[in-house]
Amino acid sequence: MKTFSVMEAQHNLAVLLREVEAGRELTITRRRKPVARLAPVPPEGPVEFPDFAARARKTWRGPWRGAGAQELVDASRGER
Repeated sequence: MKTFSVMEAQHNLAVLLREVEAGRELTITRRRKPVARLAPVPPEGPVEFPDFAARARKTWRGPWRGAGAQELVDASRGER
């Protein structure tokens, strides 16, 4: 792990960010004492959406019998 002083970090931020983007962790020191660590952000996994249809079936105990979304929007807008 590389170490940089606060002054070096201020003057060479772009260099430090390239190091971090390459997967390296860096330590920033003030008066030779570690005060911060720069580390790459872990990759995000796929977004999981809840199964709203299953939740609706469970809530209403069967298939949805109401109006669809388009019908509700049309009804709320009225005739244009």
